[in-house]
Amino acid sequence: KRVLAEGFKVMLDLLPPFEDAVVLAEDMAAQFRWRDFVETVANRYGKQLYSLEIGSTPNRGRWSGFEPLSYLAAWDIASKQLAVKDILLAGPNVSDFEPISNIILLAEMQRQGRAADIHTDNLFVERVIEPEAYDHRVFGRWMTNVFKFNLVKKARVYADLTRRFGAKQTVCSYKCWTTKRLSRFSDTPETRKANYLVRYLVIAATSGALDKVYWGPLICSRDGLINDGAEGYPKIDNVSFYKEIRGEYEHFQPWKAYYALKNLVKMLSDTECVQAVSADNGISHFIFNTGQNTQLHIGWTRDRQVLPLQDLYTQQQIDEATFIDSSGETLNHRAISLSEQPLFIQFSDAQETKLNVEQIERLDVSKDVIFPYVDGVEFTPWHEGDWNGAIAVKAGENLQEKAHSMLPENLLILPQLGVHRDQRNKVWSIKNPLNPDEILVVKENRAQGLKKFSYRFKASKGERHWNNASEMIRRGVNSPKPIAYFERTKNAAITHNYYVCEFVADAFSARDAFMAFAEGEEQYAGFDKHIIYRAIAQFTCKMHNNQIVHYDLSGGNLLMTKNDHGLIDVTVIDIGRAAIFDGKRITEKMRLIDLMRICYKLDWPNREIFMQTYFDEFGKAFGPGWRKPLEYYEWKQQTKRKIKQALKRIRRKR
Repeated sequence: KRVLAEGFKVMLDLLPPFEDAVVLAEDMAAQFRWRDFVETVANRYGKQLYSLEIGSTPNRGRWSGFEPLSYLAAWDIASKQLAVKDILLAGPNVSDFEPISNIILLAEMQRQGRAADIHTDNLFVERVIEPEAYDHRVFGRWMTNVFKFNLVKKARVYADLTRRFGAKQTVCSYKCWTTKRLSRFSDTPETRKANYLVRYLVIAATSGALDKVYWGPLICSRDGLINDGAEGYPKIDNVSFYKEIRGEYEHFQPWKAYYALKNLVKMLSDTECVQAVSADNGISHFIFNTGQNTQLHIGWTRDRQVLPLQDLYTQQQIDEATFIDSSGETLNHRAISLSEQPLFIQFSDAQETKLNVEQIERLDVSKDVIFPYVDGVEFTPWHEGDWNGAIAVKAGENLQEKAHSMLPENLLILPQLGVHRDQRNKVWSIKNPLNPDEILVVKENRAQGLKKFSYRFKASKGERHWNNASEMIRRGVNSPKPIAYFERTKNAAITHNYYVCEFVADAFSARDAFMAFAEGEEQYAGFDKHIIYRAIAQFTCKMHNNQIVHYDLSGGNLLMTKNDHGLIDVTVIDIGRAAIFDGKRITEKMRLIDLMRICYKLDWPNREIFMQTYFDEFGKAFGPGWRKPLEYYEWKQQTKRKIKQALKRIRRKR
């Protein structure tokens, strides 16, 4: 009543209890209860409502109780009851893109003589994650790029069904991304939810196929725009029956997506889209004329990509524009690039981009280099002279100065604070030339011997370090943040290439701690050994659960620091060999590849303690043969040491 009193247009969804929905096609008592309910609601609210949506998710019987016949019975009863009420009827609220279900139901609803006024569907893209992605589940993965069913094409199919079966509007009446699903792919699911919400709604609004899009539950810890602080989830999914708001008001907390929706509604109200691009190269770019005679541009890329703004705009346009992030915050600096987070760009008058629509669609946007999302940092590819690479630019830093300072010829002349390694590759630390209070680590990768041949078929180690660090950050696995990488434009992998990252200050390594424990110590750096074991086990297990295998995880490559809460933060380094998978389960054998290297400096009693700690974190016991890989690795390392010692003795005799 309060919502209606405030003047909102309300689409009210009516559905019977699950038990009645199951038997509605043949049970007269259930039909009577449904008829009486519909009549009561219509008499109570009547024309105050914008529309009534009849039923919910008839193609998801385990949620709603409906199957096609029972849904059609519900529609027949409701439409007859409401025929004289002059209320818009909406349905059938099929969930996801399953047009056969829509066709069957819409055709029969029309045959009954009461076609829907509003054709509703829950047009999810959550199963393909990104709003722009082609849906592999329509015709299978092999045909994904043949039929190219993305959000726009699916919406237009439904709009065609709307016209064909006598409806007047096409509405997506439920759309969301769940925090639970996004957490499988990201350590910042709420940021992703906000980004995807904006991207979805801009594409939907400019598709010309959808008249309205509704978010799912406003208030819900898993699906909502406002976190209610409640644990668990309703037995019947919210998409079928948003029964109640759980949790206590004092625990309510708006997610980023709430502010993103608020900002989008504000920015797009009273605008007209005059240009729309959502291209296969990953670029989405839209231009809107506003009611205030100004112009609004909205742009982004697909996940992991970036596009320098200078590819689309002149420097004068960039200097004169106002930049707003997806949550509505005005940036206090000039943006550098488009990324997966939508960027709102305001101009005081109409502006043309440097490229037309066809040229934007043909732009070559690299998918080989991965870019992370980090608050307060922008990332951009960089080309200068015969160097290619990428750089990270913090808010307030000058792009040209940062790029120039990170070029290898300028890095190499800076004083070295310390050399950490100088064998096949060289690793040293320097002061940040733009901020002397900050220390950076530089890695010079030098292909030698047979690797000069094998590396020809791989990306440069600089690029591999950058990509692995970027993807680890995306998945919530702590690695020093990438600052820059550079490689030659020709023979990139077999010529010297460079990677720059943050320095981990005041750290101790797992190797140092484990050596102390092997000698009988019970503490190291003020921490009990069981606390250190637990921190390393949690970190390593999280890394594996996020489908990452390091392949060179010696104790020296795990650094630990004490955080402000007195707990241990673990950081992984030397990540050039790491393998990062998508959709592949990391097996016990793959996990042991890392674990046997970590354990090497421990004696056997402590190895068993650490491995049991990892097993506990993993949630299940490994097979009884876990000791054999550790024994083999120990034998291998001892044999290599003996061979090196023998070679040294031979050289001395010569």
